[in-house]
Amino acid sequence: MTRLAPTPKPVHPMVPDIEPKTRSWTPMHLLAIALWLIYVSLGFYLTLHLHYYAGDAVSRVANAYYVLYGRNPHLGAIGFIWNPLPSLLELPIVSLYPLVPAVVTKGLAGIFVSALFGAWGAVHLHRILTNFSVPKPWSYIITLIFALNPLIALYGANGMSDIMLLSCLLGTYSGVLDYLTTHALRRLVSAGIWMALGLGMRYEAVPFGALVIIGLMVAQWKTTKPEIWAGSAMILGAPIVFAGGLWIYFNWAIMKNPVYFLNSNYGNLAQTRTGAYLTPALDHAYHSLPGTIEYVAHFLLLSWPLALALGIMFFFLWGRHLDNRAVILLSGALGAILLEIGFAYVGHLGSWDRYFISFIADGVLMVSFIASKIGKRFAHRKLPAILWWTTMSVLLLSADVGTFIAAQNPTIGHPDGIVMDYAWQNRSMQYLSDTFTRAAPVIQYLDHHPHLTVLADAFNAWPIIIRSKNFNRFIITSDYDFASILHNPKGRVAAILVPEPTGVASLDAVNRVWPQMWAGHVPWATLLKSFPGGANWRLYEVTPQAP
Repeated sequence: MTRLAPTPKPVHPMVPDIEPKTRSWTPMHLLAIALWLIYVSLGFYLTLHLHYYAGDAVSRVANAYYVLYGRNPHLGAIGFIWNPLPSLLELPIVSLYPLVPAVVTKGLAGIFVSALFGAWGAVHLHRILTNFSVPKPWSYIITLIFALNPLIALYGANGMSDIMLLSCLLGTYSGVLDYLTTHALRRLVSAGIWMALGLGMRYEAVPFGALVIIGLMVAQWKTTKPEIWAGSAMILGAPIVFAGGLWIYFNWAIMKNPVYFLNSNYGNLAQTRTGAYLTPALDHAYHSLPGTIEYVAHFLLLSWPLALALGIMFFFLWGRHLDNRAVILLSGALGAILLEIGFAYVGHLGSWDRYFISFIADGVLMVSFIASKIGKRFAHRKLPAILWWTTMSVLLLSADVGTFIAAQNPTIGHPDGIVMDYAWQNRSMQYLSDTFTRAAPVIQYLDHHPHLTVLADAFNAWPIIIRSKNFNRFIITSDYDFASILHNPKGRVAAILVPEPTGVASLDAVNRVWPQMWAGHVPWATLLKSFPGGANWRLYEVTPQAP
């Protein structure tokens, strides 16, 4: 019997061999596990020993807490202002609250998630370095230098979404760069998924994704047919478009406003409109293109080699040095901060260094890319190669030192420069990071009156809510009947907690519905207790004369 020859696999520039490859443990997997343990340990040390809390991180844990343990448990309690994925990922850990209350009351749930993405980001970075043909021993060293950068380590350990977004950006870079090199369609799909996950973390993923998609089309413009570069752009962009559409739909279906996340009373635009985050540097950038560029340029000091690398990268955009990967790196670097540039110009940016944390990754990527290009000239000469990559590693290590030094400048390192300084000195941050310290008198009073039902807007009151011994005594923003009780509290709630209506506290729902309550000018509300300091909380009893 004649034996048939195997059918050859179809060859197509968009669809090369897509059979799954057998994966085995590598040193990078072990390094990732070690980094996760380092980040978690650092987070526990900062939180439990030095009393450091990143307020936004713990508030996202609070959102997950409301989903599972509120008066009306429902997924919508996660909120529709900030991107939902961090809180969604924290839900399994928050479910352990009855056994380990600290996962909520100290925000430990967020630390586990940010540590995971910090380690995952290192895996992505290492894969990119492999794409650049960085020699294996040095690819691990450079990955470790990046992972232990002071700002990267801090955000891997504090539960914030910034490192989660950065990991997604690196995952996108990795997939797109691999696709350009190998034409492996599965890597392009992977990049699209990571881009969509980035939108689940932060809105910066949208301009980043747009520019990377444009960069991908430009990179293939002259080398592939139109249907190829157009198709690859659609494959890359489809997941984030779908994810964005879902987010808009859920905003419309639940909040009755498709862009609630953008124009809500609690959103970024509303908060910055209060002027609470305005600084002289941001005021200088307001409606001034040179001022905006100057403001953003300050943050290049977070990774000083990036400024040098940016100039050199343009040599790889044309001529005999053309490398399409440079297009992706440059378009992505701009896209990652494009939202910040726009917000700085129109006056809606907070003065936080974390908005430019991508500069640290960009510095490592571009320096490594340039170094690999130059290093090819003596790749087969052992001593010169060792000297070259040692020099590059020292250069990147100096960037880590530069991050710490630059963060001591209040303009560049707000608010994390002083956090790094205190951590280095092993000093308590109880009164520096005083999210809970300022709320302690309110918590103590309410715990001494456990049967007092209280209405409070979780936007400001979340530190009080998650540390109270009796959570279900609160009527909070995500409860179905919150708005009804706020307008007609008689017989439905015993007291209302209201912050002083200054800064972002002016956005508090109580202050918007009853603007004179804090000052004591609502006739049916009687002051029970005043809590000076911090948000200057006041607790008012609801009398029978209330509506």
